[in-house]
Amino acid sequence: MTEIRKSQIDAREPLFFLSAGDPSGDAHAARLVEALERRLPNSRFLAFAGSKTAATNCDVRFDLTKFAVMMLTRAILNLRRYLGALKLADKIFDTERPDAVILVDFPGFNWKIAQKAKKRGIPVVYFMPPQIWGWGQWRVKKMRKYVDLILSCFAFEDDWFREQGCNSLLIGHPFFEESRSRSVDSAFISSLRSDRPNERILTLLPGSRDQEVANNLDSLINVAAKVQGATRNIRPIFAAFKEEHANIIRERLAQRQFDYEIYVGKTPELMRAATCCLGVSGSVSIELLSLCKPTVILYRTTKLEYRALRFLKRVKYITLTNLLAVHRLPGESPFYPKGFLPKSTEHTQRERSLMVFPEFLDYRDRSDEAASVLTEWLQDDATLSHKIDELRELRTAVDVEDRPIERAADIIASNMFANAPLSSINVDSCK
Repeated sequence: MTEIRKSQIDAREPLFFLSAGDPSGDAHAARLVEALERRLPNSRFLAFAGSKTAATNCDVRFDLTKFAVMMLTRAILNLRRYLGALKLADKIFDTERPDAVILVDFPGFNWKIAQKAKKRGIPVVYFMPPQIWGWGQWRVKKMRKYVDLILSCFAFEDDWFREQGCNSLLIGHPFFEESRSRSVDSAFISSLRSDRPNERILTLLPGSRDQEVANNLDSLINVAAKVQGATRNIRPIFAAFKEEHANIIRERLAQRQFDYEIYVGKTPELMRAATCCLGVSGSVSIELLSLCKPTVILYRTTKLEYRALRFLKRVKYITLTNLLAVHRLPGESPFYPKGFLPKSTEHTQRERSLMVFPEFLDYRDRSDEAASVLTEWLQDDATLSHKIDELRELRTAVDVEDRPIERAADIIASNMFANAPLSSINVDSCK
């Protein structure tokens, strides 16, 4: 890899290229831009990202978040747009020559970006790396080949990347920091609680991606209805990521003759106001852990996807909070043994007993089981209190870094002036 020296940076303004395709990744990329700008005031930023990054001092050339997808079939539908973006990346790398490329999750697309950067001798940093330890572990070969430095979010993740021969440094997960420092609408939270003080709020989190909402909405409604039927004074509220999602939810609720409240852009407040939450899988589970909020995870797949996951999934859970919990237990691992193929995608009794956030990943209706867990929490204060204590203990153990994004910016900025390539950083000396 071509080394980046101080004399090279001084010759012109340092230029960073960022690529973030998910809404949460876009938010983290925006904060990283701001943190880098404080350290390198003359720096410039280009990105394939979304509105959050565009709101910073960053020139977003392509809105990648519009095409955030999950599962293969959705990716194929957006192939033409992705190819256009990759062609644009070629042009940027050839004509504007970034000093470093910073990737944020979104592996299907970002592997190509990393490959193009590496071909041109541009250093590549993976900030918030993809969860390749969870499925398709063979992709670690790409990480070793194309990425100079990984900034890992979790201890088990950092351990795994190092074991695979990658250059990884543990910085912690930004959601913990954001939860501590986030400015929320306290008046809104107070009004929710005071309007109907005898009711307990069940916050429904349908996800930030269009297909997540479409695939899981009926299941969330089913669970909420069953919890209401079993428990008095329960108030289900939907936290919509954007107005388009709110419209879809309103339409579906009307079809099914339910009148649940829906709020857009109030997810942090609704999580804080909730007694319990019901959500789909994703990084939101880390924020829910940071709030010590008892949560059930429900994720609906197709029958084909469910069966394929038995062969692809290399971790025991889809929920990050559960992986973190199991990693710290003596004699337990969040990973399946190498070469081991589980008999079923369904969890064993032992695996389910270790969950801190009960999760249900299936193509079948699991609303009865999900509703049963939530009902027990909502009806029994002692059970609810025990779960909150369990989450507090886990949060204390895994929230290892006060300011992960600031730490990431320190590492990246300091090595822009180093005489050695990023791939040669002694990561142990950075702890």
